[in-house]
Amino acid sequence: MSKNILFWGGKFKAGIIHDLIEKDKILADTTSLVVKYVFDPNLLKTQFKSNAKFSNKKIDLKFFFKNSYHFVVCIGNELGMARYFISKELEKKKIKPLDIISKNAYFDNKKLLGKGIQLFPNSVVQTGSTVGDYSILNTGSILEHHCEVGNGVHIMPGAVIGGNTYISDFVTIGMNATVMPKIKIEEGAYIGAGAVVTKDVKKNEVVAGNPAKFLKKIVHKVDLKIFK
Repeated sequence: MSKNILFWGGKFKAGIIHDLIEKDKILADTTSLVVKYVFDPNLLKTQFKSNAKFSNKKIDLKFFFKNSYHFVVCIGNELGMARYFISKELEKKKIKPLDIISKNAYFDNKKLLGKGIQLFPNSVVQTGSTVGDYSILNTGSILEHHCEVGNGVHIMPGAVIGGNTYISDFVTIGMNATVMPKIKIEEGAYIGAGAVVTKDVKKNEVVAGNPAKFLKKIVHKVDLKIFK
């Protein structure tokens, strides 16, 4: 019996995840998985080809919830807080998060990975590192040994995180950034593309450059009214 999947988000990240599922490229029984529904209140149609039923109307959500077994929140970039709290709302609807773990990803211990995690091709989670719920390690990113990564984090393609680093909830690490070992990055911080982080980063700070320097503060918002 097939297990229907609800995608929350219909942009290009959803298309990549759709492709991984359809082409049997994740560590799951894809023969039983069907991307059945796509919901995105900000789109008129999906930005990828799919046979799934699409909607941007709240009135359709009750039906989608009732008929979905799994969900994937396909929201990336700096929107980790939104990804996390939308996922928590979907959990309340008795839908199960689906881990998206590429067959070409490497991880030391599945028990150290949170639910709803997304590990894209050639991403690496080394020995002793933990990753929280609804976090993303994008293509070719490397999380070295004995790091602690929180919930709703996004490590973008090519980024390298040195060993014994602490990354709090809702942090974004930009493409090809380097975080030196034993660094602490507090909640909601944003590390710019190509940055080299050599010292701790405070809550909601945006840093960039080599070495990374403070640019501004970022404000995180999430609108959950659609679930009310």
